[in-house]
Amino acid sequence: MLFLAVFCGYLAQWQLENSGEHQREKQFIQSLVEDIKKDTSVLNTYINFNQSRLCYCDSLQGYIRLINNLKESNRFYDYSRELARYLRYFSTDRTIQQLKNAGNMRLIKNMDVSNAITDYDNKTKYLNEFDQKLIGEISKYRDLLIETLDLEDYDTYNPQGSFMANNTITKGNPGYTRMNSQYIKTYYNQAFTLKTFLNEVLFSAEDLKKEAILLLDLLQEEYKLDTP
Repeated sequence: MLFLAVFCGYLAQWQLENSGEHQREKQFIQSLVEDIKKDTSVLNTYINFNQSRLCYCDSLQGYIRLINNLKESNRFYDYSRELARYLRYFSTDRTIQQLKNAGNMRLIKNMDVSNAITDYDNKTKYLNEFDQKLIGEISKYRDLLIETLDLEDYDTYNPQGSFMANNTITKGNPGYTRMNSQYIKTYYNQAFTLKTFLNEVLFSAEDLKKEAILLLDLLQEEYKLDTP
């Protein structure tokens, strides 16, 4: 009788713990779904922004091929101002970090779900790495602009702090402190390099977006979530 009582107590405790873990698992999944939906929205903005940067690369290269002598800086500056901008991608990783750092991945009983979460996390890291490399190339482009544009001239027409600012209509664009055939070629090559990195970023972002949609579908199917 004593053995039976202990055994029954053990079963009751096990059921209680199992029920509690299942509830925590579902809470984590619900939180993860919210994070992924935010990521998907941010990814859409990020992809659209960088697709437009690709177009400006083409515009600058076409302008250089057409003119081949950048005597006036207006159109050159308009294109370059767009190429010098960037939009960082930051994922909403609060839930994934909680799952990884506190050993809570063990709560995810379904191996397909566990693997899909890991794949999504890895692809997020890949995009962050490509994003960092793109920012490095954009910084090089900004340095090149600073080397060749007459920013003192620019300040005579425009308010301070407006250089390369978003949604700013300039009253006058800067001239050049120097511009020769070698600089023209460097700008063309830099635009070419930016296109290479932009394509890598866009491929990675599109891949992550697909992974996000697949993961959301899997979580909905497995956990029967009541999500809008």
